[in-house]
Amino acid sequence: MYKTEIIPIKPGGSNSYLIKSEDGYILVDAGLKGAAQKLLGELQSLQSKPEDIILIIVTHNHYDHIQGLAEVKKLTGAAVAMHKDEIMKPGEEDIIRKNESSLIFRLIVKLFEQVNPNIISDTVNVDIDIVDGMNLREYGVDAKIIHTPGHSPGSVCIVTDDGQCICGDTLFNMFPCTHYPIIVYNRKKLAGTYRRLDSINPDIYYPGHGKPITREMFKTKIMNRKKYFKTGGQ
Repeated sequence: MYKTEIIPIKPGGSNSYLIKSEDGYILVDAGLKGAAQKLLGELQSLQSKPEDIILIIVTHNHYDHIQGLAEVKKLTGAAVAMHKDEIMKPGEEDIIRKNESSLIFRLIVKLFEQVNPNIISDTVNVDIDIVDGMNLREYGVDAKIIHTPGHSPGSVCIVTDDGQCICGDTLFNMFPCTHYPIIVYNRKKLAGTYRRLDSINPDIYYPGHGKPITREMFKTKIMNRKKYFKTGGQ
């Protein structure tokens, strides 16, 4: 039994998580539009209120994790924390399109954008720039946020002191043969992130897509696959 309570919720598009703190909850990722209403239902089932959300952490700025962010921030009034490398400048090319994913997955992304043209998220002001090693003790949780680039430039993971890791899309659990993400901004940086996570050695990972991943699954399907650690090759 873990000391830190992590509650998975499904606001649509991707997994989100509530971390129980001494002062309320920290929400990790916001999902798609309509997330606020779903979050409200989850909070009611926990006999909690929107204002019990004291912080919103964004693992990365892909639309399926942030499209509902504006409405969730409005509902809760909570501060939003994101790594500075995820804050896109005007005219900057979307990270989803500029990446080192395999050709087949780049084609899938382009096809999805054509089928779903209205995936742009509403603008949200970021209140807190996440820095590597940011301590969450001041929010009532024994955990740190670490910078884990690879899936995107400013991807982050939340690692609790009791061995749990909320990892966004740094790891996937959608396919039986691998936990490697389908979109990769930089393979070399992602390999470095995996080495860092392996050195931290969490017991369990909570991904942005799919069910939790155990330490043994991470080692078998990521660390033991040499192809993930060769520059330019998956």
